[in-house]
Amino acid sequence: GGGRVTLTVSPFVPKANTPFQWLGMAPLPVLESRLATLKDRLHSKGVPVKSESLAWSLVQGSLARGDASLASVLTDIETVSLSGWRKALAAHGIDADPALAALPREAALPWDVIDSGTAKEHLARELDRALAAGDG
Repeated sequence: GGGRVTLTVSPFVPKANTPFQWLGMAPLPVLESRLATLKDRLHSKGVPVKSESLAWSLVQGSLARGDASLASVLTDIETVSLSGWRKALAAHGIDADPALAALPREAALPWDVIDSGTAKEHLARELDRALAAGDG
């Protein structure tokens, strides 16, 4: 008695040089639906659900998976805001959504030029292990 539980959730954001670098990120409507479901189901049990901004998570995903074409976008952002990000993308004719899609394992990745000290084959094996563990 007397304790409280608060659930804080963050959407999955694939990051470079990790086993999950090939996985895609859910689109905003899917993330919004999942968050609404969590909040709806847990609110009745007295558990508040907090989340970082889903829109900013998509920006994070775009930056984590993007290539050199984002350099000009970053230098042209007038204000550090979602609207500033979107305007800079539009000004350069860049659609950030493809950066959030799943990638084939054999694809050349923008960060392949950086030697992280971990072979892609090792990361692929670790991804396979993680996915297999999730099936069990």
